[in-house]
Amino acid sequence: MENNTQPIFDKNTVEFVTVAAEMCGFLERASRLKRREFVDTSLKLLPLLYLKASLLPECEQIDEFPPETFVTEADYEQLRVSVSALMGDRDDYLEVFLDDMMYSDTPIKQSISEGLADIYQALKDFICVYQLGLDRTMNDALAVVRDAFAEFWGQRLVNVMRALHEVKYSTPAEDEEDTEYEDTCTEDELYEGLDMGEDE
Repeated sequence: MENNTQPIFDKNTVEFVTVAAEMCGFLERASRLKRREFVDTSLKLLPLLYLKASLLPECEQIDEFPPETFVTEADYEQLRVSVSALMGDRDDYLEVFLDDMMYSDTPIKQSISEGLADIYQALKDFICVYQLGLDRTMNDALAVVRDAFAEFWGQRLVNVMRALHEVKYSTPAEDEEDTEYEDTCTEDELYEGLDMGEDE
């Protein structure tokens, strides 16, 4: 069998699928979290997601048209509103890494919630297609999400990380609404379920 040489069965692809699924689940649970917990965990998951996406193997789309999408406009908006409510007045930030900046003398306002919703949409569509288990559509979903990472959501990811970093490290302790929260997310928990390439 040559399946193991296909990009869809590559070790880096499998690890990306795991992290992408974890990121989607985390964002879907945002409304049940405190802001500090959400920010802290985001700042651990997003770099891992970026790393795994950057290691995806090269993959060419087979079919003429891209795979089916699953995230509806309502799904997107529900998640965006959920994260926006959680972030409150810290949701908006000024961004300079945008194509529109070439026509503007000042930074453009962006939001953490919209950036994360964009990332979620790309990942969730990929995961939903991947779960169908059809090699051809899995291949095309991988090609689409890899290209979209390079062209769009990878930049969104690093932009949002910068904004979240600012929220985490610039918020005075007395302004934190959830002072009882303790950061208990360990590195082992982040990597749970991942085959990190240990020799068998």
